[in-house]
Amino acid sequence: MGTTPCQGNAAAMEKGLEMIIVTGEVRFGEGEIARLRGVFEKNIAATRAEPGCARYAYAVDVVDPNLLHVAEQWSDEEAINDHMAAPHMAELMGALGTARIEAMSINAYEGHFLKTLLGAPSGK
Repeated sequence: MGTTPCQGNAAAMEKGLEMIIVTGEVRFGEGEIARLRGVFEKNIAATRAEPGCARYAYAVDVVDPNLLHVAEQWSDEEAINDHMAAPHMAELMGALGTARIEAMSINAYEGHFLKTLLGAPSGK
C-alpha cells in the first residue's frame, strides 16, 4: 500500500541516529483488507505528513492475503504519541472497530540505523 517515505526519512537513515521502530502484523477476516483499503490509504497519506515520521507503510503478505504487515520509523516517542492522538488515527480506529480482526500484534522498539545490507540506502 505504498512505500513513499515520510518527510524526515533521509535524516533518520544517518548512521547511529536513534529512532523508534514499529513493526507488527494484523490478521483480518476474508476480504477485510480490501474493504478497508481506502481508509488505510487515507491514514498512510496523513501520517506521512506528520513531523517525526521517517517511514510508514502497510503491506499485504504475498502468501497470505488476509495478513497485513505494519512497518514504521519515528524520530522519538513524542512523535508516536502525537500520531496516536491525531484525528486520522481516530478515524482509522473507528474503521478497525467494525472489522473482523482475528489477531493483532504491533510493537515499538528503540533502535538506530546500522548499515545498508543491499541496494541504495532508503530515502535516497
